[in-house]
Amino acid sequence: MHRIILIVAIFVSLLYSTDYYAGDSLVRSGVQAFYNYEFDEAVDILTDARKKFPDHPGVHLIWVAARWVRSQAYDTVVEANLILETDLALIQPIYKNLVKSNPYDPNYLLYQGSALGLSARVTLGQKKWFRTLYRAYKGFSIIDDVAEKYPEVIDARLPIGIIEYYAGMSNVLLKWSIQLYGLNSSRESGLEEITKAADQGDWAWIEAKGILSFLYLWVENEPIHAFKYSRDLVDQFPKNYYFNLLLLESTIRTEKYDESSRIIGRLNSLSPTLTERQKEWYIPYLNYEKALLSFHLEQYDNVLLSVNKTISSYSAELDIILGNAYLLQGKAYDKLDQRLKAKSSYEACINLNNFSSSMNEAKQYYETPFYQ
Repeated sequence: MHRIILIVAIFVSLLYSTDYYAGDSLVRSGVQAFYNYEFDEAVDILTDARKKFPDHPGVHLIWVAARWVRSQAYDTVVEANLILETDLALIQPIYKNLVKSNPYDPNYLLYQGSALGLSARVTLGQKKWFRTLYRAYKGFSIIDDVAEKYPEVIDARLPIGIIEYYAGMSNVLLKWSIQLYGLNSSRESGLEEITKAADQGDWAWIEAKGILSFLYLWVENEPIHAFKYSRDLVDQFPKNYYFNLLLLESTIRTEKYDESSRIIGRLNSLSPTLTERQKEWYIPYLNYEKALLSFHLEQYDNVLLSVNKTISSYSAELDIILGNAYLLQGKAYDKLDQRLKAKSSYEACINLNNFSSSMNEAKQYYETPFYQ
């Protein structure tokens, strides 16, 4: 569904890379369908590509990603994750053989490492931090070796940056564990690596820009940087609902309110095209964005109308947006001089205990009311 904080693998995109491997053009057409939310078509194309070009380095992992995201559009989180784990088990021996058959091509190793690391995405959603680290490192040890021996493979910087950033947000023991593996454990280093993939990557730039947009919005609290990357994504994929949500948040928080209103209109027109499951995930996000715009326009009663819809119907696996919704609700209550309700909202935000910047804000305003 949405590729949010620390996806712990590459959903590589061959969309604009130069043809090099047999089957590149067919794989690219599947990727384009994937990002345009044409999931059935994407899976059909990539299934065909796997049959015709089984030696293509990326087709097997991209096929897994497409099937997983299609399942997220229709099924429960548990069902989608089961498909993910089953498909990953299927392709792992394929990559083992491909690496053995192509010992001098680092791209096979890169995809093998990404396939191994993707299993960490399931435990990430369950907030099982050490299991996530263990699973991720199985893949990242391969990717790190590729990055060290083949610095020209810029796409390897994305997963390296993700794990470095993740470790930089974590507790001392996790940071120590990452350092034992020879990686940095700082958010700054992680952002630098992800940015390289976004700005210079041949295949991973789409996911890198999506991840940077998310991090700059909801973890780093630097929306002007998010605007740059989310604008690029929407220019390339105007029908991608998630990318439009990233851009909408960026425009609101950089005070581009006229553009924000236009994006809301576009999202309203795209909403009927979503599956029912997608609506369960994305409409609460849209309601949150509408509440955020109302807050910036000082329409606090409208804030509560929209943000309460977000909170009551929230069903996404990860709870970053939910935390921000509770924070915004608390701020609106403070503005309306309803302090007890505001503190309750801040407490609900804090209790989520995720890595978003809303945690620190909620702790601050729980003690001191938000009146600015």
